Formats: sequence, C-alpha cells, structure tokens
Amino acid sequence: MVMYGHNKLGWSYSLRMGFQSATKGNYEDSVKFYKEALKEEPKKAIIYNNLADAYMNLGQLDQAVRFAKEAIARPQEQTLSYVTLAEVYRDMGEHKQAIDCILKALEIYEEAVPQLKDMLFGPIDEIMKKLPPHLKLEVASCNWIRTMYLVKYIRHTYEMEKSYVDKGVAWEVLLDFKKKSLSSIGSKYLAAKKNLGIKGSDTAAIAKTCAAVSSITGKQRIKIIEEDESRALIQIFACWECSVIKSMELDKSDGWISCSHMCQEHINTVAKAINPRANFVFTSTLADGDKYCEGTVEIKSS
Repeated sequence: MVMYGHNKLGWSYSLRMGFQSATKGNYEDSVKFYKEALKEEPKKAIIYNNLADAYMNLGQLDQAVRFAKEAIARPQEQTLSYVTLAEVYRDMGEHKQAIDCILKALEIYEEAVPQLKDMLFGPIDEIMKKLPPHLKLEVASCNWIRTMYLVKYIRHTYEMEKSYVDKGVAWEVLLDFKKKSLSSIGSKYLAAKKNLGIKGSDTAAIAKTCAAVSSITGKQRIKIIEEDESRALIQIFACWECSVIKSMELDKSDGWISCSHMCQEHINTVAKAINPRANFVFTSTLADGDKYCEGTVEIKSS
C-alpha cells in the first residue's frame, strides 16, 4: 500500500477522512472521501495518488492506473506516484512496466537526495545508522521509499547471480547458498512475533506473523484466507521478487531458481522456528501461471 501520509498539514477534512478510512481497510469509503477532496482541490497530486491506491486495493486496476497517471502528471509527488503506478502494474502482471516505474521513481528521488544514490537497503537497521537525522525520519515514515530500495536490492542480487551463472557457476550452488542464508530468518521472525504481540505457536500465529512482517517489509502482500489451530490457508497476491525475475526474463532460463520454491523454503523456515511440527506447501503459484501463490500451513500430529 503506497499512500502519502507523512505530513498531513493543510489537508482538507475529506482528504484526512479518506486517508483514515484507507488505513482501516475501508477502501469503499476512502474512494468516496477522496472524490470529495478532488472537488475541493482538483490539482493536488496526493489525492490522485491515494485514490489510485484505494482502487488498487479494491481490485479495480484500470481505475487505479488512470488515477496514478493523473498523479504523475502533477509534479508535486512524482516519485511516490511512480511507485504507486508500479504497484498497480505489478498487480496486473505487467512486470516490466512495474520495474520501469520503480526505476523512474528511483531516478527522480536519488536526484533530489544524492546521499542515497549508491545505497542498497539490505539490512535496513544498518542503513539507518549511516543516514543523517532528517533522512532517517523520511525513510522510517515512508513505506514507498523502502519499496524502491527493496526492489533495487532484489534486482542487484539477481544481477549478481546472473553474472555468476554467466561465468559458469551452477544454479545448484546458488540455490544451496540461498538456503543457507535462511538460517537467520527464523530468529528474526520470532523477535518480530514477540514485538507485534502475536501469541501462540499454532498455524494462526504462523500465518499472522508472516502476513505482518511481509506488510512491514513490503516484499509481498499476504492475505490469510482461513485459520485455526492446525491449518491455515494463505494467499500471496503480489511479489516484487517475481516482478524482478520476470522483468529480467530470468524465468526463460533453464536454470532459473523458481522464486516460489525459495518462498516456500522461506515460509517453512519461519513456520518451523515458531513450531517445529509445522509445514508449509504451495498449492498454486504465480511462477506456474496462476493468479496468485496460495499454500497451507499445517501442524503435524505429534
């Protein structure tokens, strides 16, 4: 979700109410309020951008594209608006256009903030230590900035892997390295679970932890379809890793490491850290041409 909400000074009542409705997940009301705000301030890019975000969350992607482009046509918040348009294209499965929009957003933003030009937002805590105070606040409060650098980081990683393969390194070696790199993931999610106040070690707790952390990091959008103590069904609707792979045409390579394969490994690492008897399996994936990745977490009987 890419909305502008960092500085609400000067916002009209309708714009504030539209933002509040969206943060509560009530996108129908959000659209109504934003349209009222447009009548009051028809030139304000923020309103067009946030309206595009609301339509995207309602699944009305044609409308979302329209209003994101309207926002881009107004230069006040072009970086944010390009990120919003990128998210819409990602949800539409137009992955090259999505990444092109992210790269355009990066170009505009890094021209304005040259301190960030050579940075990759890998471990965000380490990056934050290097930033001046005003940038720390901006990066911490604007999820769309983290989205840009997440995509930059993923793209950089795959560019390196592709160069290794071009030099003769086997995909199996990279896959083994990726699996080993997951070893620290479990403890990080356990810490996040505790900080978020998520109780228990059943499948509901596992699903909520995965969904919450993915929402914070922006890497993917997870929706919990059903949950109980022994089984949870989750859907992953959009993923920047998939978009980067598709945009680089890595999926056309015989040795492509399927992102859904690594995603399953990732979720399983988290699930087993919370409950050693848990297991996650995908039943459908974007990599196989489905509309979304869907899978189940189950607790094996002792």
